[in-house]
Amino acid sequence: MSATVGDTGKVLSVDAALRAVRQRQVELLGQIERNQGLPTFTGRLTLEQFADLTVVHNRRWAEDAGESLDSVTQREIIDVHANGLATFMLQGLVAATILRNEGDTVSADLLEQLRVLQDKVGRSSHYGLPQVTLVLTGAPDFAEVDGVPGSTLMRMFLPAGRLFVVADGQHRREAARRVREFLNQVVANRRIPKGVKFYPAQEDPASAAELEAWIGVQDTFRSWTLISYEAHIGLSIEQARQMFTNYNCNVKPVKRDLNLIFDQSNPLNRFAKEWVLPQIQQASNGSSVLDLRQLATIHGFLFLGKTTIKSAPYNVEEMLPVATEFWTTVLQSPEWKRSGSLIREVPVLKALAKAWFYVFLARRNNRLPKATQLRTFIRNTTFDRAWVDSVPGLAAHTVPADSEAGFRFSPAHNDIVARVVGSVLQ
Repeated sequence: MSATVGDTGKVLSVDAALRAVRQRQVELLGQIERNQGLPTFTGRLTLEQFADLTVVHNRRWAEDAGESLDSVTQREIIDVHANGLATFMLQGLVAATILRNEGDTVSADLLEQLRVLQDKVGRSSHYGLPQVTLVLTGAPDFAEVDGVPGSTLMRMFLPAGRLFVVADGQHRREAARRVREFLNQVVANRRIPKGVKFYPAQEDPASAAELEAWIGVQDTFRSWTLISYEAHIGLSIEQARQMFTNYNCNVKPVKRDLNLIFDQSNPLNRFAKEWVLPQIQQASNGSSVLDLRQLATIHGFLFLGKTTIKSAPYNVEEMLPVATEFWTTVLQSPEWKRSGSLIREVPVLKALAKAWFYVFLARRNNRLPKATQLRTFIRNTTFDRAWVDSVPGLAAHTVPADSEAGFRFSPAHNDIVARVVGSVLQ
């Protein structure tokens, strides 16, 4: 029996149908304008489209694609940066999923489960993603939008297989790709994939309620939240490289102290601003003995055993009692109020914080049997020149200075931390 179709269709063979599918083009709505005289197309993509319709021309891409390194226009992906953005992106997706379901006829259990996910991945005061800059190496086809002739609003037709090249935003793109892979695996396998660095590990399979929440987050990723882009049309490799230089090398970095003042997403920085600083001021007659930059280095040792808080965990609620006890022990010790005490010196506080981490928070080489010894040391030690001389090798990291103690510590803080920790926990 032969196939028949209506007036608006035609019969296709299997091969012709497959060719038609391969030639299917993507239609995007946006505005065509000029940026410094050069044609650009500005629009919005879902995060799913952002991951699907873009490529990064870095060294790894060139090696995988068999392309010449002369076509490289981007640096390599910085893994820590991509994971940090993936955490931020996942935080925003969960928050957006809660927002889109509030007020709808969804079960209270779903909203509660989404809030549980938010507690695990963490929170920020703002989740928006900045615009990315893309490049189209060839000119696509355009069509006017019906009803608005002569407008800059256009439909752009991206041929199948043609991709945007990322000029600014490759780490956002990599974060979107990692989040998509994470969500797909969670929904498909009902388990948190192992080795993910932007969501806490979980041994048990996801419950039905948790799976429903993850499906909602996945749908938000695919269709509900958007990222803006500006695509520069017809740039050469040299022009794309110049764009990379303009965006990345001609911008003055934000000073660290200002970043810490503004940042509301890092839970360790929030803890410093909201709890530690007021406690220090109260114990110091209203004076600010330490600033946020100094507290960040101390808290890196206290929470993570590291010199930075950049890799802060998703949720620090379980760690906060340990951290608050540390500061309470320090601030209530007689030494904190003694004029000229070295306990207020940053390298000393770093060392005490590192020792506290080893005793109470370290997963490996935990020194919990030393807990009483450490508490007693902080409460009863007189932190003066005699104490410095009693710590093997510590006096070598001091230099004469016009101060009440008669000396100051050298900038070699990591060496000082190692000396003091070794002495305290011996």
